Amino acid sequence: MPWKELDHPADIRLEIEAQSVEELFRASAEAFYSVSAGEFPTCFPNRTRGPIQIETSQGELSELLVRWMNELLFFLETENIVFLPESIDVDVQKGTLVAQGRWSPATVRGGRVKAVTYGGLELDPGPPWRFRVILDV
Repeated sequence: MPWKELDHPADIRLEIEAQSVEELFRASAEAFYSVSAGEFPTCFPNRTRGPIQIETSQGELSELLVRWMNELLFFLETENIVFLPESIDVDVQKGTLVAQGRWSPATVRGGRVKAVTYGGLELDPGPPWRFRVILDV
């Protein structure tokens, strides 16, 4: 498992590890869905919808990771759908991400995560890349 839950007095603190920056984004999606919805979805019927595209103003990779996870949360809460990334293209210098993948109805509505926060945020460049983030529940 490329991620683990760390001790935190009130919320959920995750540590996510990967050998590449693209794998770090994929693993953060797995961690987010596992914590929020209780499982990482594995069955995805083809649902027509475009890719996820995110960019940051300053090219901060840690900000891009938080925005990525909050984007997954947005779709889970507002449309009750989950996203399985199949390809992720990250430009670290520009702070952009384009993720192609499949969409599917979620097994739970909204899940237990309210927000992915910037508090306690840590990013260690790799390899291995290591990202620590707190999820507000």
